[in-house]
Amino acid sequence: MKTTLLSILLCVSCLVLGQGDASSSKPSIRKNAFYLELGGNGFYYSVNYDRIFSISKIAHLSLRAGFAASPEFGSGYNSYVVPLEANLLLGKGNDFFELGVGKSIVSERSNNSENINTFRLGYRYISDKGLMVRIGIVPFILPLFGNDVLVIWGGVSFGYAF
Repeated sequence: MKTTLLSILLCVSCLVLGQGDASSSKPSIRKNAFYLELGGNGFYYSVNYDRIFSISKIAHLSLRAGFAASPEFGSGYNSYVVPLEANLLLGKGNDFFELGVGKSIVSERSNNSENINTFRLGYRYISDKGLMVRIGIVPFILPLFGNDVLVIWGGVSFGYAF
């Protein structure tokens, strides 16, 4: 009787699937994203691409490049903005705290070009299905009349991560 019971338990235990490790049960972070940012480093709006590089389980580096055309009232577009940014993402799963630095390259129709230093303090959410939402405070240093002026700005982003 003991031998039969032990044989049945051994056969059943071979059929039962064990738990997989945590790394295989949840996919890794989605590393690419396209998104629209309202406000932020593009000032009014920008269309962006973002790539994430993992540093550790809770720290990631994000590099971003975008494009925006700034309107001049009544006569089309006056300038183009190229926001460039590097962010440190801290967090696990779907939620991340963002710290970033960057430059917004502003090229005006009159062939003047200016580099504006930007910073970011924000939050990023990436859903399991790919929805990406960001919100942040984006201070930047604006040269006005020969002086550098700190401007506190904000931005919100919506896009798709893959």
